Amino acid sequence: MVAMLLLSPYAQAQAPGAMVEGSLAVGNKVLPLPPGSWRVLHLGVDDLRTSDMMVPTRVHQAVLVQERAGRAAAVIVAQAAQEIGVHWEPHGICLNEGAIARRVASAVRAALDCRGLVVVAGGRQPGLPGYLAALYDEGQRRAGWLPPYWISSQFLISETMHYLNVEYRVAPSASMSAATGGVTLTEGARVSLPQALVDQLDGWGARAHAELRRGLYGRQPATPLPAPF
Repeated sequence: MVAMLLLSPYAQAQAPGAMVEGSLAVGNKVLPLPPGSWRVLHLGVDDLRTSDMMVPTRVHQAVLVQERAGRAAAVIVAQAAQEIGVHWEPHGICLNEGAIARRVASAVRAALDCRGLVVVAGGRQPGLPGYLAALYDEGQRRAGWLPPYWISSQFLISETMHYLNVEYRVAPSASMSAATGGVTLTEGARVSLPQALVDQLDGWGARAHAELRRGLYGRQPATPLPAPF
């Protein structure tokens, strides 16, 4: 069975515009946050069905942003679910063979454990899900607020009915201009990011992965999640 999608926090952040730090309850999952304050852009929940239309499921959604110097420097996009009878098929980063530093521990039905780095466009693109509308609407109102590209650390973890799909996006221009050395990024492609940067994000991803596995079962981070840089 495949139900596809997302997540929403309600235990810690109650409404868009709220500022949160440390971690965020997303449904009954826990999302670890890198240091600093994060502004909630969107909270939502969708009533869906699995791909065979047999099993109803609820998928929660959360989108958060962190600004530096008046621009979006980092964004978190999270999706979470837990419904009896829903077992998730491989998708997303588990199937993206073009990802950088991709690590697949398991990619079979009801047992997903994958992570990797993907370059994604910063602006609104055709076919984007509606829960990202608040992010791109703000980008349209504030010229130059969104970067042209993000480097996205993506995580997909699912065990039986438990599901977390999380992106930690960082803006090269705002967060690591020196580290990227002016490299031009192409969405979805394998790009020549400095190896030191790839290694740094991969090492950070191992820390984030460990805390997300705790969050999959509603546990708070064992240690605060560090900044990616």
